[in-house]
Amino acid sequence: MTRLRVLVVDDEPLARTGLSELIRKDPELESIGDCADGQAAVEAIESLQPDLVLLDVQMPEIDGFGVIRAIGPERMPPVIFVTAYEEFALEAFRVHALDYLLKPFSDAELAAALGRAKRLIRDDGLHQLTERLTELVGSVRPESKYLSRLTVRVAQRVQIVRVTEIDWIEAADYCAKLHVAGTAHVVRVSLGALERLLDPAAFVRVHRSAIINLDRVGEIVSDPTGDGVVVLADGTKVRMARSRRAAVERVLGKAL
Repeated sequence: MTRLRVLVVDDEPLARTGLSELIRKDPELESIGDCADGQAAVEAIESLQPDLVLLDVQMPEIDGFGVIRAIGPERMPPVIFVTAYEEFALEAFRVHALDYLLKPFSDAELAAALGRAKRLIRDDGLHQLTERLTELVGSVRPESKYLSRLTVRVAQRVQIVRVTEIDWIEAADYCAKLHVAGTAHVVRVSLGALERLLDPAAFVRVHRSAIINLDRVGEIVSDPTGDGVVVLADGTKVRMARSRRAAVERVLGKAL
C-alpha cells in the first residue's frame, strides 16, 4: 500500500515536532517534512507535492489562508486546518465542511482527523474539496492582506528582503528570481504564487515571466505590434506582453 505523504505547517516548534511524531506512528502515512512559516509552506507544497497538509491558520506574514491563495485552491492538496482560537475561522470551516483541529487537541482527535482525510483521498473526494476551499478563500478575509517581506538564502545565511525593495521579479523554471538593487535572489516559489501574494496596486505582471514594481517604472515604450518594453528607473528593460497592457494601464490609471 502506498503511504500518503504528509507535510506539517505550524509556527510553533513543539507543535511541529508533536504532529510529525504522531504521523510517523501511522503506517499509512509518511512525514515528508515540516515548515515554520507560510513562505516555506508554499515552497514545500510546490516542490514536494504532498498528499495531505496539516496547516496552521495563525502564522506571521503569510497565514494559512494566504498559503491556499498562493497555491490556488484548485492545486492545493487536501488540508486539515490547525487553529488555536479563531472563532470566525471555525465557523467558516463548519460552513464549508472542512476539517480542522482546535488546539490543544488529543492524539485521538488527530487520529480521527487523519482517518477522515485518508477516506476523502481514497474515495476520490478531491473535487468537492477544491470547491470547498475555493468558497472558503472567498469568504474569509485574510489577516495579513499582502506580503511585506520574503526570506532568501545567501550562502549560509537567511536574509530578509522587503517587497518594497524589489525592482522586478522574473520566472526561473519553477522558482522566482527577485531583482533587488542589482542583486538577484532565487526563491523556491512560483511566479504565479508570488503574484497572488503581492499587493496588485504596487506590483503588476507585465509578461508571463515577469512582475514589476510600479514604483520602479521609468517609462513604457510600445511597438507597432502592441507589445512593449517597461524601462525601470535603473535602466533595466522588461518585456511587456500585449495581453498585459490593459492591466498595466488600469493600475497606473492612465493611457500609455
